[in-house]
Amino acid sequence: MTAVRPPGVYAANREIRYTPIQLVRSGVVGFVGLTQKGPTNTPVRLTEPAHFREVFGRLPVETPLEASVKGFFDNGGSECFVLRVCHLSDKGRGEIAKPAQTRLRDQNGRLTVLVDALNEGTWGNEIRVAVKRPEPRVQTFLTLDLHDGDLSATIRSTHGLRRGTVVKIHDDDQSEHRVITELDGKTIHWRIDSPVQRKFLSGAPTYIEPVEFELEVATLARKEHFKELSFAPNADNYFVRVINQQSKLIRVTDMRNESPLHERYPVASEPQLLVGGTDGVYNVAPDDFVGMNIGPNERYGIAALEAVEEIDLLAVPDLFWALENSQGFRTMKDVEVVQQALVSQAERMRNRFAILDFPNHKHYVQALQWRLMFDSQYAAFYYPWVKVEMNGHLVEVPPSGHVAGIYARCDAKQGVHRAPANEELEGILDLSVLLTDDDIGTLNAQGVNTIKSFAKRGMRIWGARTASSEPSSRYINVRRTISAIIRSMDRNLQWVVFEPNDQRLWKTITHSVSFFLNELWRSGYFKGRTPEEAFYVKCDAETNPPEVREAGQVVVEVGVAPVRPAEFIIFRVAEETAEFGPVSD
Repeated sequence: MTAVRPPGVYAANREIRYTPIQLVRSGVVGFVGLTQKGPTNTPVRLTEPAHFREVFGRLPVETPLEASVKGFFDNGGSECFVLRVCHLSDKGRGEIAKPAQTRLRDQNGRLTVLVDALNEGTWGNEIRVAVKRPEPRVQTFLTLDLHDGDLSATIRSTHGLRRGTVVKIHDDDQSEHRVITELDGKTIHWRIDSPVQRKFLSGAPTYIEPVEFELEVATLARKEHFKELSFAPNADNYFVRVINQQSKLIRVTDMRNESPLHERYPVASEPQLLVGGTDGVYNVAPDDFVGMNIGPNERYGIAALEAVEEIDLLAVPDLFWALENSQGFRTMKDVEVVQQALVSQAERMRNRFAILDFPNHKHYVQALQWRLMFDSQYAAFYYPWVKVEMNGHLVEVPPSGHVAGIYARCDAKQGVHRAPANEELEGILDLSVLLTDDDIGTLNAQGVNTIKSFAKRGMRIWGARTASSEPSSRYINVRRTISAIIRSMDRNLQWVVFEPNDQRLWKTITHSVSFFLNELWRSGYFKGRTPEEAFYVKCDAETNPPEVREAGQVVVEVGVAPVRPAEFIIFRVAEETAEFGPVSD
């Protein structure tokens, strides 16, 4: 029906098809290292140092990872991701990491439940599991006789029963078991292919009871108790579904043996230890650190961090510990391979930055030799190692975690354009090497950032240079500013996909990007007295000729003048506007 309105001016609702570009969050580091427990293929988000111990435990040996994560939070970090590494693939290098496990048997002696520790490691060998078979928690009885071939029963009460409950129907002489598929008032139904085989009289009496079991799981630090568990896969309380969703210690597998469903329940048992868990720490190899990313279920190592959009910093503080302690690392070349993989990811994705550690050399000349093997604007080196307190004594650890916290601190206080330097490092008691001003000058000239001890100002980062030999790519804040712009545009220009690739789209993109860059200029990100001196945006027929549009792309060219250096650095951003075939206007 047509709405009748008086003459006048009305506001027409208009759908806004794009979102303004905003600077994405930065200062989120992805750590890769060795832990006692935790997932081996999924980066875990942490927001406080105490969370690390809860998720990843503590190895019997002291690796730098935990101290590095704590150093990150102590120095201003608010969010990081940690990915556990261990030796997972047997290539003739000995022990691989395995979860501890045990198997439970049913009343017929058949294996019925496989219990695995939540993840790999000897920590799982401390888990105890016990099966309980308590008395039925509810009991009711027939109110109408049950005849041979019936598919339902009328009972006094359905309280405590639900869809999927395995029930035992029995009198003094006989019993049968059925799985409830539906409840209708005081009537329970079961599958059409499972009629009762005998007659049960309501006056016998005939009882109906649920068949369930309980599982108790415990370590010295944690206890879990799962009640009212069923073996029926369609039950809400199916034991696999309940335990695997809730337990922080184990995972279970229904072995689906040949016993009838009601006989598959595990028999009651005293607490028994899981066995066979191994750490795979002393055999960890470069391949385990590098990892791979070939799909959602095939991600591990450094490559697994590619799937986490929030990450913009990368660090591997355990690398040199592995070189000294793992049989999988043979030479310094193995360390170089892992660090190059870290840099390669940053260069390929263009939206993250690698914080690299040196070997714990006591003379900076050796550090300079290591530095010469890398040339990238997406990475930076820091020297020397720092001394921190771990478990009551002083240890030397790589500085990458603490430095990453300074990156996050500067980003939060002023912005990513602020060089992460001349900031005091918290949580550091001493340095492994004390450098003179001449030493620092030599290192800085070669693109090595140092940590300097000041008598009254504490220990501070004294350098902000990348590992690049190109003068225009020399400064960390310049590289990270450009990366942050690219990340922000990439994330906020997704609305362009499938839009008509014409002049109206180009004008909208130009306006949106110009407004975004203008706000950054006002915040001090760029050099220039006017916006025209600070940046330019070009998205027109010249950047989008027919061949580009026919390829389903729209190209916007952006130039910015970072605070330092003053040269324009130009990059091009392409967004696909069609999934299949060319786009024409």
